[in-house]
Amino acid sequence: MKSVLALVVLSCLAVSTAAAAEVGIASGSATMSFDLPTLLGQTPLNTFDAAFGITETRDQLLNLPGNSPSASQTWVTNPVGTPSPTGRTIQGTTLTIAPSNILGTWGAASDSGAFVSGGEQIGFGGMTRWTLDPGISGVLLFGDWAIRYSPSRAGTLAGATSNVRSGLVITSNIDFPSAAFADIGNASISVTGNSLSITGDLLVSDALIVLGFPQSNLGLDVGTFNLSATLVPAPGTAALLGAGGLLAMRRRRS
Repeated sequence: MKSVLALVVLSCLAVSTAAAAEVGIASGSATMSFDLPTLLGQTPLNTFDAAFGITETRDQLLNLPGNSPSASQTWVTNPVGTPSPTGRTIQGTTLTIAPSNILGTWGAASDSGAFVSGGEQIGFGGMTRWTLDPGISGVLLFGDWAIRYSPSRAGTLAGATSNVRSGLVITSNIDFPSAAFADIGNASISVTGNSLSITGDLLVSDALIVLGFPQSNLGLDVGTFNLSATLVPAPGTAALLGAGGLLAMRRRRS
């Protein structure tokens, strides 16, 4: 009798824990839509010259011809272990969340302003190439993207009354790893069924200021962002559900 009771208790614990546990991302896509007149009006960017996927090497990114990219670029999310071509650091997706408390269960990153590193992330795409203003040689690459969360970034910047930062930041991981490219502002973050949605505005972040954007443009709205992802039980949750099922089976056989 005691063993049966113990199995029932363990089964209930396993199932209830699994119900409250976290989910991960199975697949998804992210779209960055740049407001090019605004973005290209900032020093030192001149033109949006090319966009690429995750298969080109760094040398190819620098030397392939421009491809007249659309201002709106979509890339798929990357699973952990996605291979990186030479000179690249393709970012995998490590995020697990509780759907009822998305940001509260998102493992926070380490934030030093221009660089946001570590923590859990959503990795996606992909690469962009930008030419520079006349008189400035070379190009700038931004990409191998990862969305990370820094609670200390949330809120409006000092003196600002709009463009509220969510704490989510899109980092670029080519040449300057973990560079804070854009904060996601005025965000809507939700889970409906098994779908995660993150939408908001692209706000100029600290790394762009370091690269020569006017300090007064920190937090400037330069586009929109949209991510849609399919969620699945995280490995630990699946194990708990399996344990609950096995315990229930053992109970029925006893």
